[in-house]
Amino acid sequence: EIEEFAFGYLTPSNPDESDEADEADEAYEVERPDNGTSSVPSVTSKDVSAQIVTQQLHITIAISGWLCDDRHDNFIRPWRSLFSSREQYYLRYESAYLLELGKAMDLILSFAVSMAAQEALKYTVLAGLINAIAWPSSLITLASVIDNPWGVCCRRSAEVGKQLAEVLLSREQGQRPVTLIGFSLGARVIYYCLREMSQRDRCEGIIQDAILLGTPVTGAPKDWQKLMRVVSGKIVNGYCRSDWLLKFLYRTLSMSSDVAGLQPIDVQDRRMYNIDLSDIVSGHSEYPEKIDAILKAAGVRTRDDVKQLESKLKKSSSDLPGFEQRKISLLSLRPSKSEKSLHQKLSDESSSADSTSVSAAETSLMSVENTVVISGTAEASTDLSGAASLDTLEHTTETADDVVEATLRPQKSADGDEG
Repeated sequence: EIEEFAFGYLTPSNPDESDEADEADEAYEVERPDNGTSSVPSVTSKDVSAQIVTQQLHITIAISGWLCDDRHDNFIRPWRSLFSSREQYYLRYESAYLLELGKAMDLILSFAVSMAAQEALKYTVLAGLINAIAWPSSLITLASVIDNPWGVCCRRSAEVGKQLAEVLLSREQGQRPVTLIGFSLGARVIYYCLREMSQRDRCEGIIQDAILLGTPVTGAPKDWQKLMRVVSGKIVNGYCRSDWLLKFLYRTLSMSSDVAGLQPIDVQDRRMYNIDLSDIVSGHSEYPEKIDAILKAAGVRTRDDVKQLESKLKKSSSDLPGFEQRKISLLSLRPSKSEKSLHQKLSDESSSADSTSVSAAETSLMSVENTVVISGTAEASTDLSGAASLDTLEHTTETADDVVEATLRPQKSADGDEG
């Protein structure tokens, strides 16, 4: 019962990129099988490279509630400030019916404003309609304009939620946790997705957080209690007490006044959060316009939060764009003061040891020379014959060499041990 169901890429590779980069999505161009070949979907290289760059461990899926126009970025525009994770997608579903609903909402809102001016209601921003027992007859006559597209979109959003549950249960996203965010009928899609998953086996560990804003579903606590099995993190119910349009539209679905988008959900669970958005939005039509302030109130990270965080972090020069890392020579590194003092101390000790060994060697050589001279003189005076003098002189020279070598050997060994 679904005519359109597809995922589009939402997040650019860099949060500081221009708004034009946000419009890049997974647009599949199907070739015409004119030549008899099968049609193969193709994705632009820019989309493929963006997906490769920003593969993350956590993904986010944003779901809109209706469309205001038929522009190509109608599903992306409300979520420009969203930065819950670095890999985000939007769900494109039943765009023709959502566009028809958006036009009907604009018509009934303009008529309601003119009707309030004509009847001179004493309430501001149609606040009296939310507490009215009976709807004005002039508004009921125009209900047929919006009841049909609203009913069709409600039924189809429930089916879309079940289809989304099938996709997530089949682990099309891998083993990564998923955060779901939606407003109006987009929140209804999330509700039926969680309800369908709660009825299946092995549904745990898939959904991290679920943020539902202005949800047109029942507010019965017993129905919401079943969803706690699926969500590992938190379930946020954002509601607006003065949302008269939601109450007027929901009357066709149920006679009960318990609407999740109008009141808190009384579920005693630490994962259930109720956020009153009455100070931010005054009606159902303001959800896409003020989604940035709503996300901040719900504790969802936006691009402003990321930019503020990055501005506080001290980046190294290697993180700057266009930086080329160059090779660093070890000789160019500046030693510390402790290293300088250590090297100086070692060099001083080495120089002092060298000077001591040199002086000791010089002293030994001088003593040997004196011994040689004295012994040579004594031998020469004792025997004046030429042959005896030569023999004695050779013997004396050999003895002197042995003495010098014996003197220098301990000194060399000492120098070697010291080295």
